[in-house]
Amino acid sequence: MVVTVLLATCLFQDNSYHGFVRHEFLVDGIQATVVEPKVAAGRREWIWRTEFFDHRPMLDLMMLAKGYHLVYLNVGNTFGAPGPMEEFSKFYSVLVGPEWRLNRRVVLEGFSRGGLYAYNWAARNPDKVQAIYGDAPVCDFKSWPKQHSPDDWKALISSYGFPTEAAANAYPFNPIDNLDAIAAAHIPLIHVVGDADDVVPVSENTAILVQRYLKLGGTIEVIHKPGVNHHPHSLDDPTPIADFLLKHEFDSEKALAAPLIPAPGMESRYSSAGWGDRSWLDQHEDIVREARRQRYNVVLVGDSISQGFGGPGRSVYGSGQHALQEQLPGVLNGGIAGDRVQNVLWRLDHDLVKASKGLYLVLIGINNSRSDSPEAVAAGLRKIRGRLPRGRGKILPILLAGKSANDPQRMWVEAVNRQIRGFSERPFEGFTLANGDLNPELYAGDNLHLSAKGYDLLAKQIAARYLKK
Repeated sequence: MVVTVLLATCLFQDNSYHGFVRHEFLVDGIQATVVEPKVAAGRREWIWRTEFFDHRPMLDLMMLAKGYHLVYLNVGNTFGAPGPMEEFSKFYSVLVGPEWRLNRRVVLEGFSRGGLYAYNWAARNPDKVQAIYGDAPVCDFKSWPKQHSPDDWKALISSYGFPTEAAANAYPFNPIDNLDAIAAAHIPLIHVVGDADDVVPVSENTAILVQRYLKLGGTIEVIHKPGVNHHPHSLDDPTPIADFLLKHEFDSEKALAAPLIPAPGMESRYSSAGWGDRSWLDQHEDIVREARRQRYNVVLVGDSISQGFGGPGRSVYGSGQHALQEQLPGVLNGGIAGDRVQNVLWRLDHDLVKASKGLYLVLIGINNSRSDSPEAVAAGLRKIRGRLPRGRGKILPILLAGKSANDPQRMWVEAVNRQIRGFSERPFEGFTLANGDLNPELYAGDNLHLSAKGYDLLAKQIAARYLKK
């Protein structure tokens, strides 16, 4: 079960898309489009135009004729920024849900800047992607828009929430730099490029991506158009693209679930969640450095709930600073807001697990509730447990969330905790009322994050169980 509570409001449906039935509706207030084939393919496959809907749609029309659904979510000119990628995930959940029942894996189609959308969403959700078709795709925003469109460069900095241009320049997770998870999921890639493209130059984008993806063992094909600039996109006869997609339709079928594939955090929450001016990677390195600097009895690894304790190098927006100081001497807060199970796996693989001789307590998983099943998250937590030093690693059950016992998020959390019961610590106690509702004195208004009293209760239980008196 994946938690999906979304408002999908129908706007209209008609035969307006080249003779195919087109549905327009809102998902979380954003305009969404689904075009139905006349006869759906047996597994209800689909292709997702990430930007520039209906521009040079030759392949889209061919795939519709082959039974693929065609979809689009109008997040606007947002350059694949993390916030809109969360909206993509909400849309995905609607489309694979009971209303549309589309295949769990999708072909992503990225035209120009849409390449950022396609690759960034795939890197976050590698188990949900069948293939990526990039058409003159942007693969590094330091190429386009930085070098070729100053106004778009300013807009990109705003979309990502970068505090400065220097932070944008230092961002380490452009598609060319962030292919590991995509390769691990065996996602086949095909690009169509104009060799004379001076807007999104091949040498600065596709050529680098090809070299790096092949080095990772990935499958990629490039169709070159000699003498062609950025336009026209696609091919007048898109048969070679369709043939590639159908030939490699099953390459990623057996990809591991996303929580099992280590991946860095791609968030850019500089202006929220207590990140200050530190990037995700900065924070990871700050935690490793602090763990090495001082002998800590315990390292608490997690997401915003852990980050809310504050401490060295931890700018916070939560209410746990006093609890950390009073209840948890010798505990290093290693929480980063927004982290998911796969991000903790990546952090452990990149020096965190070697940084301290203390006990590692891992409290992670709630951010996976938007996109992953309890079974997948439990498998990821088991993998984390295997990464931790023998005898010095503990998996903590996910703290309860969702106001009542029948809240979808609560049900998801409890399903994960049941699955990990054989290898996790015992649950924390006292966070609910007699009727099963969350205790409002212990939680913030979102029924997820903790109040100062909630942090105090959590800290006392951690101290009683894991700190030597």
